[in-house]
Amino acid sequence: MTRSLLLPVETLNREFDAKLLLALYAAARGWEVVLGQKTALHRRMARFPRSVYVAKGFRWGREREFREIGALGHTIVGMDEEGLVNVSDEMWLSRSDSPTLRHLALIVAWGPDDARLYRRATHLGDTPVVETGNARVDLLRPELEGFLAPEAARLRERYGDFALVNTNFALVNRYVELNAPVQMGNWLPQEVAEGLKSNWIGHKKALLEAFLALLPRLAGRLGPRTLVIRPHPSENAELWREAAEGLGNVRVVHEGTVAPWLLAAKVLIHNGCTTAVEAAVLGTPALAYRPVTRVGFDNDLPNGLSEEFADGDALADRAAELTRQPVQGRVALSPERRALLERHLTALDGPLACDRLIDALEDRIGPPAPVEPLRYAVARGHIVRRRVRRALRTTSKWAGRKSALLGHQFPHVPLGEVEARLGRLDAALGGIAEVSAEELAPNLFRVRSSGSPARSSRAEARPG
Repeated sequence: MTRSLLLPVETLNREFDAKLLLALYAAARGWEVVLGQKTALHRRMARFPRSVYVAKGFRWGREREFREIGALGHTIVGMDEEGLVNVSDEMWLSRSDSPTLRHLALIVAWGPDDARLYRRATHLGDTPVVETGNARVDLLRPELEGFLAPEAARLRERYGDFALVNTNFALVNRYVELNAPVQMGNWLPQEVAEGLKSNWIGHKKALLEAFLALLPRLAGRLGPRTLVIRPHPSENAELWREAAEGLGNVRVVHEGTVAPWLLAAKVLIHNGCTTAVEAAVLGTPALAYRPVTRVGFDNDLPNGLSEEFADGDALADRAAELTRQPVQGRVALSPERRALLERHLTALDGPLACDRLIDALEDRIGPPAPVEPLRYAVARGHIVRRRVRRALRTTSKWAGRKSALLGHQFPHVPLGEVEARLGRLDAALGGIAEVSAEELAPNLFRVRSSGSPARSSRAEARPG
């Protein structure tokens, strides 16, 4: 029997290419995969055969969603897309709860450090944790450079020798206001939760103000070379455009996945951003601007993989120096930084994370359990009622904001683009499978083998 895999994607530019790569590997090993915008996938959840659903997050507040997915007969695997970079163990634990986590059949971890954190979370019970790595890191490995290189070359041609600022301030500069900016577990005492939220938001506001103040000095030092500001997908880019007004060599751009930008840039500038980890894998120099610090609210991993600066002028001088250096290709990490990276990332070499993840699913996830008719009927009823409620409030301010956010995070992707990306991924890997893609709905696609699986065993499935 063909096994089915459901891969929801929240943010196109962050996750989609990696999920496509995972779909390619899964299809090569005989799985049928549905992937695409999370909302579009959830609306059709009851139409799919009993599948393995890979949740992109599993923190507090998703208990009802997971309960319904399980009632429809699907098995839930947790893969926290935001789990690589945490401000602290305590903050992660405070944003999770037992009712949500008990629905997970398996957790796949980025690496040893977050696996340690999940095992520390006693409210996970006996849920198994497997260190597989993440397909987003696979895309950065030398094996996939052929996929990234053409777009990176176009960016270099467009911007020349440029510095890249990747922002990370969605907490205090939101694209739209929907829910509270920080969701804490409702089991926390209110005064504790409010204190954590207040301190975190205050720290982020101070950093945002410092970055805005840095822009004129940074642009001046870099000139005439270009400074590209790439806002976080959930941020309001207008704030950055206003700050860049009058700075002739500054461009505010958010397009495409970040990996080719990192490959094309001479240097990355950030504070506590996951892109610094990706830059380290690619060998792109990273500078962390840390004018203010706060224990328990700084992201130690990306900052630790970077040159750190408290002084903006010193950082600007170093950025200018790096943009003027000749292209050197991938820059090797120091032994200390390599060791730090390996504590957090599995699958930096050897079998790709995609293969390791499929191995884990095939080893750890058994056949779907029989559907309980009553639970199934209740779940279907909840889905129908939500669909009706959404249809009735399409003119509300909330619905308008939600629609705007969804369109911003996941703009329309035509089937031809999906097919082209799959073809480029397959070509970069030397041809691992013949797969086909079909569009099930706007921004929702099925990927499956279009012939005999090219990689039907683990020995065949692993490169190198």
